[in-house]
Amino acid sequence: MTQSTSKIDSRGIDTKAHRRSVARELNANQPATILDICCGDGWVPGSLTYPASVHGMDLYAQGPAGYDFFLTGDFNQGLPEGLSIYDAAICCEAMGYLQNPGMFLQSVRKHLKPGGKFILSVPNPNYAGARVNHLIQGFPRSYSWFSQNETPEPHMPWLTLGLFQLWLLLGLNGFKDITVLEVDERKPRRHWEKSIGWIIKGYAKKRFKKANSESVARLWEQAMSDQIVYGRQLVVSATAV
Repeated sequence: MTQSTSKIDSRGIDTKAHRRSVARELNANQPATILDICCGDGWVPGSLTYPASVHGMDLYAQGPAGYDFFLTGDFNQGLPEGLSIYDAAICCEAMGYLQNPGMFLQSVRKHLKPGGKFILSVPNPNYAGARVNHLIQGFPRSYSWFSQNETPEPHMPWLTLGLFQLWLLLGLNGFKDITVLEVDERKPRRHWEKSIGWIIKGYAKKRFKKANSESVARLWEQAMSDQIVYGRQLVVSATAV
């Protein structure tokens, strides 16, 4: 894979780790057709280890190389009706900027075959350190844009989307088998997060034992995983009903 090298930011976080997680899932399932929503610098085609047709969508006037088809569009309005039907769709590091996530997910479902995969990544607002930070400042660390509220700007996040919110949104809009994917990152990054993590895991374990359905039990089982409790990045896959 050409996009496997790490890129470490000022916090010591590998910002490409979520991409490797997404690529692993794609290469494991080998969907023949893929829609890359908010395709950015166009890393997906070069990360595949098998032949596939990849379409891209973003706000760019011209698409990056490697895509069989590229469409300029604002995904906040949902996917355009004229797009094809795909075996898989991905949306990396973009859903937090949506004002209408339910409408967006409905449009993604319309463009996936039954049984098709939707893979998305967002910053994880539920890790132990972020929960402490949220308690102090009143909003999740990953979503700290409070410069102005008069005009929209690039990378101005609207929503905090963690496992619990995604579980609700995906389930309500035509998806099942919602699964947290492992990301290659240090978990935890700080020793003191362990003690907070034990409390979080203990609470999730109690909710798991009280779950009244398989879906709810699966939610709380994943909520007590190291990836959710300690990981900075969140990658989720879901299956179109």
